[in-house]
Amino acid sequence: MQALKLKLIKLYLPYLGFSIALLAAYNLGRWVLDIQLGLVSLKTEILDFWLPWLLPWLCIPLWLKRRIRLLRGAGWQQDGYFAHYFVINISVAVVIFISQVNMTSAPFSLISLQHVSDVMQHPKQQYFDIEIFNVPRGRCRNIQFTDSISSRGGTSYNFKNYYTCPLDQSGTLWYAVLFSKRYDPDVDDLPRQQEQQRFNTATEQKFAQLDLQQVSYFERLRPSNDLKALLKVIPIPSATTDPMVLRARHEPFSQRLGHDYSDTLYAFIIAAVVVFLMLLVAKVKPEALQAESKRSPRQTRFNGKKNAKPWRKRKY
Repeated sequence: MQALKLKLIKLYLPYLGFSIALLAAYNLGRWVLDIQLGLVSLKTEILDFWLPWLLPWLCIPLWLKRRIRLLRGAGWQQDGYFAHYFVINISVAVVIFISQVNMTSAPFSLISLQHVSDVMQHPKQQYFDIEIFNVPRGRCRNIQFTDSISSRGGTSYNFKNYYTCPLDQSGTLWYAVLFSKRYDPDVDDLPRQQEQQRFNTATEQKFAQLDLQQVSYFERLRPSNDLKALLKVIPIPSATTDPMVLRARHEPFSQRLGHDYSDTLYAFIIAAVVVFLMLLVAKVKPEALQAESKRSPRQTRFNGKKNAKPWRKRKY
């Protein structure tokens, strides 16, 4: 019981407080500085993925690392604590990572507009339902490229075939259709070049058969690798250096990814349960228990001062 109490008070409750504080600080900072004010020029891949994974590894040593050292490892790591440190870092990072999907989707509603040019009056909005727009198929441009993803298991690839078409004469609004496919050499049978060629042929046929006027809603592309690739084929007008690209979406608006905050809540609960179970079976270092057991009620009452004496009633 003394070990469990020590783990709950010294580590688990501070872990919950730290997780909530870091989650709230990152989301609030991004909402204000990036989404509302547009002061952050980083790509969405960095804000959505890399920073959520990196931030806990930078902040946890400042707050929880000394507390995690109270735990004792097992097996080959008998005197270490890295396994517990790793689980706590991953649990915080996963919650922040999932929250970014909600941050860039859930707060935004569907804006109904009469004409496509009205989009420029809502530069901070994300989703649009546009009644009147015209897509000249003959002026559409195409770009094909591949992203590679390296890991310990090998290298996988993302085939991408993007189409973009002008929505106005000034070149400030563009219509985009994005196709992508993941290719894993260990799973797919065909060589990469043949698989990519087959993917490009299939997406060209899909685009040729696609009714460009039938759109469920439009999503404004934020700074990202996808937008950077599209801007390579979009002629930048002299009047502006920041054209707006609207991705055509064909699924219902209610089915978009991250449409509410339930995923973040579920992720936080699961992470809290996993860390609690880990601490439940983890052992505390003997020296930590001995240090805690030496704290008598008298020492605790007098703020832990070694030479403090209890108050005595004076005799007259």
